[in-house]
Amino acid sequence: MKRVLAAGFLLASSAFGQSSGDERSLLAAVDATRNAFDEAVISARATQIVDGKEASSANFDVYVKGRDKGLIVFRGGKNSGRKVLTNGDRMWLLVPGSTNPVPITPNQRLLGGASFGDVARLRFSEDYTAKASGESETVGGRSCRVLELTGKSPKLSYPRVLLSVDDRAKVPCRVRFFLASGREARAVTFTKFREQSGKKVVSEMEIRELIGAASRAVTRLEYLDYRMARLDPKIFTPEGARGL
Repeated sequence: MKRVLAAGFLLASSAFGQSSGDERSLLAAVDATRNAFDEAVISARATQIVDGKEASSANFDVYVKGRDKGLIVFRGGKNSGRKVLTNGDRMWLLVPGSTNPVPITPNQRLLGGASFGDVARLRFSEDYTAKASGESETVGGRSCRVLELTGKSPKLSYPRVLLSVDDRAKVPCRVRFFLASGREARAVTFTKFREQSGKKVVSEMEIRELIGAASRAVTRLEYLDYRMARLDPKIFTPEGARGL
């Protein structure tokens, strides 16, 4: 749920559908900027911008433990106290005063164009294979190489992705997500990075939906603070998360 806190982040350069070592290392480096710490608490903010004006925002903390455990806790605002729990392939929404957790999917919205999966899941190196597209682009002043990614599982919402990577800095520039129909559905631009405990991490990205009314809006996702922490595995169960 953070790993993030949350843009699927794909084919083979050989006849057997495997990425080359260079492309695999680039995917791993991209993942590391968003999932740099195995166990941490991240303070974050999502802001929806419609027609150039801030329309709404949400503050939340993301608790992360290992590859597949995450917990988002909303702080303040109308969603204060709500929690979203990820454990393996399962996700739940926990609402204050409600007895039973509600199963949800990674594609359900956190705010605007940002989904819970953008914050919590997305591992390019695990979910996709990559090949060089032979194209490049400039994003935010960075010269970026474009990789074509193909999903390993038919369950992925976006079976094809174009990932632009700054080769020198080993950071992502932009990601474009495509539906099975071939239609481009969303784009994520990585706008800021910073050094944290000796590692380069994403501190801001912007998400734009490209289909329907949501295409008028941009969602800015900011990672404000990373704190290393020893987290009790019990908080990554519906019962334990309620007591946090």
